[in-house]
Amino acid sequence: MSNDDDTQNYTRWRDSAVNKNFHRLGLLVAAVILTAGLLLMAKDSLGLRFGDLLPTDIPILARGIAIGLSGIGLVSLAAYGIVRALGWALNKSV
Repeated sequence: MSNDDDTQNYTRWRDSAVNKNFHRLGLLVAAVILTAGLLLMAKDSLGLRFGDLLPTDIPILARGIAIGLSGIGLVSLAAYGIVRALGWALNKSV
């Protein structure tokens, strides 16, 4: 095994370790955003009086919940993508 093979193997191992760490960091950031969003939605729903709801209010409430969950999911996905892009850029610059 030549010195070039050792260098290539080390570079491949280092690159995979960097990618794995930024993948984990991205998942952590996305999970924190998702948890915070769900907790804020739950806190907001505690102030809702279900006895005062009319049957015509239920589709409006369901639409609001769907929009909120979609927004939280998209923000989490975007944060994950940004962290992965930063990891890719840092990996290519080294």
